Amino acid sequence: MALSKVIEEKLREHISEISDIPIDLDIPRYDHGDFSLNIAFKLAKVKKKSPQEIAIQLSETLTNKIPDLRFEAISGFINITIKSQILETYFFNFLSEEPTQTGNEKILIEYVSANPTGPLHIGHGRWAVIGDTLYRLLKTMNIDIDNEFYVNDAGNQIHLFNESIEAKKNGRPIPDKGYGGQFIDELIKKKPINISNIDFVINCQKSTLNQLKCSFNQWFKESSLHKKNILNQIKNEFQDHIYEKDNAIWFKTTNFKDDKDRVIQKENGELTYFAADIIYHLNKINRGYTHLINIWGADHHGYIKRIKASVSAKNPSIKLSVILGQLVNLYKNGEPVKMSKRTGELIELQEVIDDIGIDATRYYLLEKKADQPLDFDLTQASEKNMENPVYYIQYAHARICTILNKATGMPLHEIDELNDADRKLMLHGARYYDALYDAAHHYEVYKLTQFLYELAKLFHSFYQKNQVITSNQVHKKRLSILTTTKKIIQHCGNILGISTPEKM
Repeated sequence: MALSKVIEEKLREHISEISDIPIDLDIPRYDHGDFSLNIAFKLAKVKKKSPQEIAIQLSETLTNKIPDLRFEAISGFINITIKSQILETYFFNFLSEEPTQTGNEKILIEYVSANPTGPLHIGHGRWAVIGDTLYRLLKTMNIDIDNEFYVNDAGNQIHLFNESIEAKKNGRPIPDKGYGGQFIDELIKKKPINISNIDFVINCQKSTLNQLKCSFNQWFKESSLHKKNILNQIKNEFQDHIYEKDNAIWFKTTNFKDDKDRVIQKENGELTYFAADIIYHLNKINRGYTHLINIWGADHHGYIKRIKASVSAKNPSIKLSVILGQLVNLYKNGEPVKMSKRTGELIELQEVIDDIGIDATRYYLLEKKADQPLDFDLTQASEKNMENPVYYIQYAHARICTILNKATGMPLHEIDELNDADRKLMLHGARYYDALYDAAHHYEVYKLTQFLYELAKLFHSFYQKNQVITSNQVHKKRLSILTTTKKIIQHCGNILGISTPEKM
């Protein structure tokens, strides 16, 4: 159970008047307490008293009823400090119970979904690691979830791609808006005869993603949707929401809060992208998924309302969540990098992995909130020093392993005194499940990189201020603190897809 839930249960047990009021526990400055409670502000109108007066009264009541905690009223807030013995008991034992999130949802998360017309670029890498980490996080919390890559292997771009390859092979000009570049030359040289152009590209993309520790339960091909007439399927499923106007066929998405109705078949008889998207999401629903999560680039913002409309038209109880991701700006030594040295084209994800490694690639692509542009300095990411957050975290884990190995078999020192560095490390570590629940609830996996970096920072401070091994004896409690801290780093590193080496 998350530490905040432990505190909340204690509060509800002893304050009957807040049984129906949400309890929001915030984290104040360390010298103000471990948690801060704003309940007095919520009760002020009902009790017709000032928040500070209510906070003082509640603090006195709680102090008498919950001896494990200390309470202090400040400016209407109630600051809560966990007594050392209770904090230690929780910290040393909470990992024995896996974090779980209740609910009957069956989730499908779809991400990357790059066109199979070339290699993955660094932007695709961002969607890949965000999606993969969210998938790992929700899976860790025992949620029923699958992940999927949607292959756009139908439509005019595929026709142009194949035409471009044939033109290049036969020395003809590439068609207008066709595909050129070094990747086409490499495909012509390397592709086996018994595999299609599209499948060759898919295999290249799979290889890069597998190196990045991103695997999928399913690669779903758009072409499979076209085995049945898409327009007829839409008419059959959504007949109450389809109409004809100006020789086109429209979906009445304004019935579901969209800004305007959307075309599904143009005047010339050509289907829009929206038509295939409708059937794809219908396919997801028909496979039994009750919650659909899509990770899209920010340029797809305008598609959200129309897709939500089609999902609601099929089944209003189906939940659709869309995570929008911003672009990645690459730098080297502080200077923008836009073109690959190898090809003179857009920088491929594979190049970045080869340049700085898997761990650094994943961490830096996860470091910021998805809807914020990401500035990614390849020079810093490749350096093996404490300025590099990946190295900083991994070095903390390696240091702990060194201490634990050295302490093996040595006599234990039973003195229990702990200082602020000990307590700060334990307190932050004890909030780990809170960080997991928060990241899972908001689909914001960058919060886990923040948590892990802060944990490493507190460990390095602990390491500078404290001795675990002295005069051939081991401080028993500090040894236990490091053992638990190591487990937290490993657990969180596994969700982030980052290795935790024992030596560096």
